[in-house]
Amino acid sequence: MSAPRKLVAAIALAAASALTLAGCGTTTSDSASEAKTTERGPVDKILFDYPFTALPVYGAIVPIIEARAKEMGVTVEFTNDDMDLGKQVTNLNTYLSSDVDAVVSFPADPASLESIARSYIDAGKYWVTYGGDLENQDATLQFSFEESGRQLGEYAGQWALDNLDGKGKVLILEDMTIQIGQERTKGIAEALAEAAPNLEIVSQQQAITPDEGLTVTSAVLAQHPDVDIVLAAVGDAAQGAYQALIASGRAENDPTTFVGGLDPNLFELQQMKAGNFFRASTYFSVSDLVQQVIDIPIALGKGKKDASVNLPVSLVTVDDPNLDAYIAELGG
Repeated sequence: MSAPRKLVAAIALAAASALTLAGCGTTTSDSASEAKTTERGPVDKILFDYPFTALPVYGAIVPIIEARAKEMGVTVEFTNDDMDLGKQVTNLNTYLSSDVDAVVSFPADPASLESIARSYIDAGKYWVTYGGDLENQDATLQFSFEESGRQLGEYAGQWALDNLDGKGKVLILEDMTIQIGQERTKGIAEALAEAAPNLEIVSQQQAITPDEGLTVTSAVLAQHPDVDIVLAAVGDAAQGAYQALIASGRAENDPTTFVGGLDPNLFELQQMKAGNFFRASTYFSVSDLVQQVIDIPIALGKGKKDASVNLPVSLVTVDDPNLDAYIAELGG
């Protein structure tokens, strides 16, 4: 899946609700922020800490990161957080005393990682926040969070005007647990309302994984079987919504149904290519994104002060001339 142009995150996207939150307090000293920061220099070893290891996107991004590290002549290591915030905290504390020079971390629960980030910086290591911001960080790696939501919401609203006379019922699968999800959800809801104000949002619920998307959408369809549009802040949740609609008896090529989700996975793009009702997503270059996991720490090690990156996104529909390339990038 991965090297070139778009995706994520979950890449993006992923969210803290998928993690086990019990027993997740940090174990670093409260006095860490008072410690004198150790002098820092070049970066030779990087730690990539991505807690959502069970999501499909994770298996796609790791090979790209490994290839980029080899190309740039540095070493990269990976935590195995297994969707568990407690494990993320434990793993980061363990690596604090290791010889890594920098960490790139997706903070499932930012408040739980602030003191750890401070400890890394005080220990002479660089901290890069993936998919958001912390108070304690050297740089951040982002990908047009609210703008990506707005692009999807605007397109869905225009589609509703063209195909439903601007009327219809909408389910929004949100992610309100982390910064990326909050900004994306806000962009979707606001742009949709601006583009097609007569649409009715019958429900707005948390869902980030395919299973969550399936469960939530199935429950909503039991009360509102005539839902026309489902928009998801996380692409994997959109897959579950798609499957729930099919299970309810909706034809895959139904002309009055619209499913869209940010950072699409391979299944969704294949449905789009087939002319089915997964109709739109925003996408960015997967390769461009995850190569920054290596490039930003190296830039910091060379003394670059403003090393943060915020990648632009673009809307992808069945008419996109790059659709086949995106599918190939995701392994199709």
